[in-house]
Amino acid sequence: MAQMSTETLSSTATTPTEPARPSPSSSRSSSPPPPSSSVDLAQHDYPPSRPDERRQTQLAQPDRGKAAYLFLLGAFSIETLVWGLPSCYGVFLDYYQREGINGRHAGSSLLPLVGTVASGFIYLLGPPISILLNPRPRWRLHVIRLGAVLCSLSLLLSSFARESWQLLLTQGLLYSIGGSMAYYSTFYFLQEWFVERRGFANGVCFAGTAAGGLVLPFILNALLERYGAALTLRALAVSTSILLGAAVPLVRPRLPLPPKNLAEKQKKEDDVDEAEAADQVAERPAVQQERVTLKNMAKNLKLWVFLSAKLSATSSRFSTCRRMRQYVVPQSLIAPAAHDCFSQSLGLSGSEGSALLACVNGACVLSRVGMGILSDKHSPHRLGLATMLASSVAVLVLWGVAATSLAPLLVFSVVMGLASGGWTSMYSAIINSVVRDDPSLASHLFSTLSFTRGLGAVLCAPISSALISHPFAGASKRTAYGAADGRFGGVVLFAGLAMGMAAGCEGVEALLG
Repeated sequence: MAQMSTETLSSTATTPTEPARPSPSSSRSSSPPPPSSSVDLAQHDYPPSRPDERRQTQLAQPDRGKAAYLFLLGAFSIETLVWGLPSCYGVFLDYYQREGINGRHAGSSLLPLVGTVASGFIYLLGPPISILLNPRPRWRLHVIRLGAVLCSLSLLLSSFARESWQLLLTQGLLYSIGGSMAYYSTFYFLQEWFVERRGFANGVCFAGTAAGGLVLPFILNALLERYGAALTLRALAVSTSILLGAAVPLVRPRLPLPPKNLAEKQKKEDDVDEAEAADQVAERPAVQQERVTLKNMAKNLKLWVFLSAKLSATSSRFSTCRRMRQYVVPQSLIAPAAHDCFSQSLGLSGSEGSALLACVNGACVLSRVGMGILSDKHSPHRLGLATMLASSVAVLVLWGVAATSLAPLLVFSVVMGLASGGWTSMYSAIINSVVRDDPSLASHLFSTLSFTRGLGAVLCAPISSALISHPFAGASKRTAYGAADGRFGGVVLFAGLAMGMAAGCEGVEALLG
């Protein structure tokens, strides 16, 4: 007995045990448990095996969350820096005309064009950049970085300029190229990060221009008076490089970038099947699909009506803004037009003119954020009708009749900043009504809207010059129509009527909607 039990034990110890085979019933019973409030990830496959579940797990939350707000901070910073400096070129122009360019006389007629080129070309370069980058989305981040470098480099090179044409090429043209490269790619990514609150996000970004116009003139004026143009431009080059260097890393896409080709994608992600590849291609429309949609978009009657309103309002804004120390501000309004020729004709000092600029830009900051929030909930065309109509009345009445001293001009500046300052914040709602949630086509349309603003910036020079050269001889000198021998009567009338025309176009849009 002892021997048998020993052999049995030894055979049992040396014979391998077969693994138990699960029965069909046991395999069916091992299905995942029903979802609950707390799930132990150790009991499940992670990341999810299905392509759609995997993408939802990896993508950052749009509209809210830390990543979205960090992107918004970076976009706001880029907007402030890219547009803020051209909007303050009037400070440099005053200095160049008084002190010269690095000690040399600066009487050239090219000097006023530097600010126009710096801001106007950023608008005009929108469509070419959109056409170049939309089929090549992987280039966008590199283009933003290159644009930031060019902005800083242009300021550095302009500090060594001796002639006005050198400033035109550096502080004007080169800066506009770099600014447009950084600006439009940032807007493309904004469409991915904000969907339901896109108007709010656009309003915050556009407020950056007004914020720059509120603060930078005082800083630049102090630096120029103390250190001169050369050192000021070099300090701006260094500070712009540092600030853009901190802002650019915050600007990144939320959606995954498409692969260079499907073979490369398969090498990098062997676990991703053809369904996921097709989904990602669908998320980023092909160039051929874009062209078909662009043709349909070009036939949109409402879009052309809005572009007409945009061009009308922009031409009136810029033609009057040229009278403001050449502050051809990208987001400028009519109110600062009182700064230069008009305010000087009333005997206002430079500090009082700066107070007018501060009032309009401060009001614009509030208006752009507020109007952006409203555009997420209400019809942008009805909002546009109200703002353009209020702006037209403000120009024709508050400026044209009452604004002949500092106090009425301050009131007019605040009213115009609140009434018309937020119109650009409705771009996102206009774009979304035409192209829905296609960032690529939205980029095309946004660049088109910017191009109309560029046309306004270009048209402002001949319009304002022609209007001022034909004064209102019989107008009362107690009104803005007759101030300075009636030189500004045509400017005021044109601006008010153009705003009224824009309001009419927005009314047609509201009826068509």
